[in-house]
Amino acid sequence: MAINGISSYGLNSLYGYQSSINSLRLTQALSKNPKLNQSYSSSSTSAFTSRKAAMKEDINFVKDYSSKMSDLMNAANELRSSNKNGAMSDLSITSSNSDVATASGKLLVKNDKEYKLDVNQIAQAQMNVSEGVKAADYAKEAMNFTIDDGKNSVNVQVGTTKANGGSRTNVQMLKEAADQINKSKVGVKATVVEKDGVASLQLEGKETGKGKDFEVSGELGAAKGAENVQTEAANAKYSVTADGRTTEYETETNNVSIGYYGVSVELKKAGEATLKAGVDSGSVASALGDLVDAYNSSLKFLNDNYDRGSGVGRQLRNMISGIGSEQSLKQLGITVNKDATLSFSKSTFEKNMQKNPSLSKELISGMGGIADRLFNKASSAMNVSSSSLVNGGGSGSFSGSSSGSSSSMNSMATNPYSVMGMFSKGGAYNMSNYYAVGMMMNYLI
Repeated sequence: MAINGISSYGLNSLYGYQSSINSLRLTQALSKNPKLNQSYSSSSTSAFTSRKAAMKEDINFVKDYSSKMSDLMNAANELRSSNKNGAMSDLSITSSNSDVATASGKLLVKNDKEYKLDVNQIAQAQMNVSEGVKAADYAKEAMNFTIDDGKNSVNVQVGTTKANGGSRTNVQMLKEAADQINKSKVGVKATVVEKDGVASLQLEGKETGKGKDFEVSGELGAAKGAENVQTEAANAKYSVTADGRTTEYETETNNVSIGYYGVSVELKKAGEATLKAGVDSGSVASALGDLVDAYNSSLKFLNDNYDRGSGVGRQLRNMISGIGSEQSLKQLGITVNKDATLSFSKSTFEKNMQKNPSLSKELISGMGGIADRLFNKASSAMNVSSSSLVNGGGSGSFSGSSSGSSSSMNSMATNPYSVMGMFSKGGAYNMSNYYAVGMMMNYLI
């Protein structure tokens, strides 16, 4: 495999990555070679130390550069349609009306079938609510009543006076009764509801469905009326239509399974909804946010090292151009800031994704979508010559400042990046590469 610049169609990203790795390995080998160290030496010890530090700085820069571009490639690849394990292939069930029904779970295999859901009635638990009493008034009657759910029962006893002899208010009576109920094993949950100075005791069965009843009897005091049923326990009733066939269902719970293996649907209220497989907008939003972060990090890195080499400047200009139209980015919840970095609004993206999922998907992972654009930019950046990244006038440059042909040739012969540049410039069989290979072998031997 050639170092820097030799690649095969369709494998640019792989060869580019390997190219950078080869460059780093060669540079590390060169830095330990006595012959190379001698070429950097001078009559001044401080000059030698300075050149060695400069070489180390450039090596670290190339490492950081490769890391940034690799991070951007990985973030973009997560959203590419060709990545079968990426976020765009993570299918989940979506509901066209989340007020009627919601779905949770992932599909292990692709399933394009749609299910029309018609909810006639959701499953309900029995509910009893007492008459309202003035919360701050002192209680006039004690409580001594029983709740029985058919399996367990609890006897509630609350006196009008406290242990210290003080009187209890109505709301204190109700809270003490609720506490005793909730600590028991009876299948009823008790809640004290207060509004505008009026308090009441709400009793609700812990289970939904027909037959999940309970009875209240005895001296209720401040909870008068709690023996009356306000909402009866009932089963859920709904129908599912698929492939032109409608099937009726009745269940005790609102958590049901409809058509898709491993997917749970929760019925919310009466109405209609369509269930179908689609991209998980939450996973895509998270991956899109990661892509924006990786892009911004790469952009900042290139900008901070703009004067280090001509290749850095070219990559910076390439990075900020052709990301996508303003309208396309807006659909994805992305805006371009004044400094060319990007901002991402998850809420805006998820809202637009719900309105037009096919358009959002196309703008992300379609041909020419943002994922492919940024992946290709990062891939191209990984495939540049290392010499072009450090040939500028920065403090860590290897290019040298000596004038004259002798100095230039000496700089080229002692500069590992120049040698690698020679090797990659004209192809593996270019005549000059025989000399480049020989020079590299001399360094390593």
